[in-house]
Formats: sequence, C-alpha cells, structure tokens
Amino acid sequence: MLKKLREEGKEEEIKMLYEAFFIFAAMWAYGGSLDEDNKGNFSKTFIGMSKIKFPEGGQCFDYFWDPLEGGWRHWETKVPKFDSNYEGLFNNLVVPTAETTRQRFLLDIHVSARKGVLYVGSAGTGKTTVVKDYFTTIDPDTTLSAAINFNSFTDSKTLQVVVESQVDKRAGRTFGPPPGKTLIYFMDDLNMPYVDKYGTQSPICLVRQILDHKIVYDRDHLEEQKQLVDIMFTACMNPKSGSFYVDLRLSRHFTLISCLTAERDILKAIYFSILDNHFGSFDKSISELSAKIVGATTTVFWGVATSPQFMPTARKFHYQFNLRDFSKIIQNIMLAQANHYRGNPLGIIRMWAHECHRVWLDRLIFEEDRETYMNFMRNAIKEFNDVKEEHIFEEPLLYTSYVSACEGHEAAYLPIKGMDHLKGVL
Repeated sequence: MLKKLREEGKEEEIKMLYEAFFIFAAMWAYGGSLDEDNKGNFSKTFIGMSKIKFPEGGQCFDYFWDPLEGGWRHWETKVPKFDSNYEGLFNNLVVPTAETTRQRFLLDIHVSARKGVLYVGSAGTGKTTVVKDYFTTIDPDTTLSAAINFNSFTDSKTLQVVVESQVDKRAGRTFGPPPGKTLIYFMDDLNMPYVDKYGTQSPICLVRQILDHKIVYDRDHLEEQKQLVDIMFTACMNPKSGSFYVDLRLSRHFTLISCLTAERDILKAIYFSILDNHFGSFDKSISELSAKIVGATTTVFWGVATSPQFMPTARKFHYQFNLRDFSKIIQNIMLAQANHYRGNPLGIIRMWAHECHRVWLDRLIFEEDRETYMNFMRNAIKEFNDVKEEHIFEEPLLYTSYVSACEGHEAAYLPIKGMDHLKGVL
C-alpha cells in the first residue's frame, strides 16, 4: 500500500498513515496495562491529544486504524460470526466479541515480531481463552505451540524438562522446533510458583535466563550449554493469587495487557448467543426465555460480584465470585433436553433458580449475606413477568441427573418429585 501511495505521490496520506500507526502503538503501549478506571481517564486524555480525531463515543481502545478507508473503525466491524454448530466442550467455546477480536489481533502482531505478551486479569476474564483460541488459528506449517501450567510445585527442573521435551536437536548443542517453524510456549498462571526464602522463584529465573541468553544448562553436565532457537514465550497471570508479583527483569520482555471483566451488554450478547442456540430445538415458550434468563443472571451476578458485602475477608476468604460462576449457570441450564420440557417454561425457570442457588447461595455462610442474595434474586425474577415468586422458589427446588439414571431410565437433568423420592433413591 505504501508503495502505491509513493507511486501516486500522495505524501500527505503517507504521513497520516505513519502518524495513525504510531498513535495506535502508543495507545496500547501506555494504556494497555491500565485497570478499568484508569483506562477511562487515559482514553479521555489520549483522544484529546491525538492529532487524528477519533469517532464520537466509546474509548480509544474500541477503534483501530483502517489503512484502506483512511480512518478509525470500531472493532465490532471485524467480529466474525458465531459458529452455532460448535460441538466441543463448553469450556472451550468462544463467542467472538470486539474484545476477543482485538486481543487476537494484538497477539498476532506480537507473534509476528517475536515479542511476548503477558495478559493480566482476575479469574474469569478470558486470559487463557484468548491465547488458546488464537492457537487454533495459527498455521501449523509455520508455528507450533505448547502450554505450560504453573503451580506452587513448579520448579526450574520441572520447567526445563517441559521446555526441552518440545524441541529437537539440530546441530551440535543447538535445539529448536523443526526448521522453518516458530515454537510458542504459553505459560499459564505465571506468578503461581513458590517463592523461596530469598524472594525468588526458580522457574521464573529459568525463563528469564532463556529470554536473556537463549540457553539452558545440561543438568548432568553443568559446564555444557544448550542453545534454544526459534522459540518465544507468552503468558497469563492472575494478580489476586500466587505471589502477586513477577520479577521485573522477566516482565520487561513482555507487553503487558490487562484483561477486564466484560460489560453488561457484552455479557448478555455472549451468553444469549450460546443459550439461544441451545434453545433453538425447544418450543417457542422456552426459546423466548433465552434473553430473560441471561438478563436475570446478569442482575444477580453484578450484584454479587460488585457488592462490598460479598468481598473476601478473613472469615469469608472463599467469597471469590467471577465470570466462571456465570458460565456454570448457563452451562448447567444447557443440560436440559427439549423432550423433557415441552410446554414447561416454569421448569426451565426453576432450573435457573436452582443453578443460581447451587453456584452462589451454597457458598454464603452468614444469614445476612443469604438474605442480600435473595433480594438480588427477587429483583432478577422481574424478568419473568408472568411467573409468581412462590412458584419459582417452591420447595423442594432440586434438579439432578442421577435420579432418572438410578431408576433405569436415560440420565436426564430433571427436578426431583419430592424429598421422600430422593431419599429412596439415595
């Protein structure tokens, strides 16, 4: 494109192109690592300083420069269509959004430049999903990947065994992937390794050694070095767990990008796409519930996740609520089979209430917390206009798949008939 512009003598367009690319790079270099509140403040300042004006509405991170159109375009315009025929595991399901699209783009240009990316965010923000989804799109003829899950027992020796198991000997003491290919190591939970009494983490030190010097030492003959070529690292970490800290001499090798909890509208769009696809085989009275169930779940989730009352403390250390809770509820509702719920929307609504109770209510240990949660639920069921509260929460409110299986039928996720019936099965 630059060649064509030069041939046409469009120097001003060339200057604008370079200016736009610089603005885009500076925007992510300085603002990509900020948290939610600071990103908003940064965006306002950055848009005001930019010589090339951004469109009205949203943050600067919502846009990319399109060299063909010569202007900023919203990431929504590049979001691919959701594959409704997906038949894999629910946990591997990815609904394309503007966030996943831009993160995949950023990761792609970093891989092209052999520069690592470190995604940082709390549990359930999609860090690992973004990277693993990207690996499904790479060309296996040019790029290979290997996942390394860090935990408190990971040490440098264990890590070195994993690293060396993915490369082949080339010549002399040089090791790497097959010629012409790049190997990407993905380190999940980077900050989880145990911190020793000297304040260091041995696997982190080994990764830094590889990045700095491209070598590891033979464990049996320490005077011998093994040179590693055509490899790179990318990583994820949760700052609310593990050591809370990673050696700056390691993190300097990575571009730091923060992953934030999705906004309400994005949450609704993601889970509506998934649930509505599942309810496509149900009758109309149930298929119409997709938006209502997602809206009700969003109401409860936002209340539980943002209320100071549900923040973890010394007595409530297990009060860790994140997007994985939302996913569990939708995933379990999708256990319902169309032939068991014909013309029974109340059965699906009660299943939703049951899942919310199992995911949230069962973890609450104080009566005042349980009452606050029930207030969130009462507010949420306003989505189901024609259904009374006493019908939704009528006891016993229990769904199982093993009762039908124990009685010799096909396993089906259904409500129990009564407590005596359940006790008999147990």
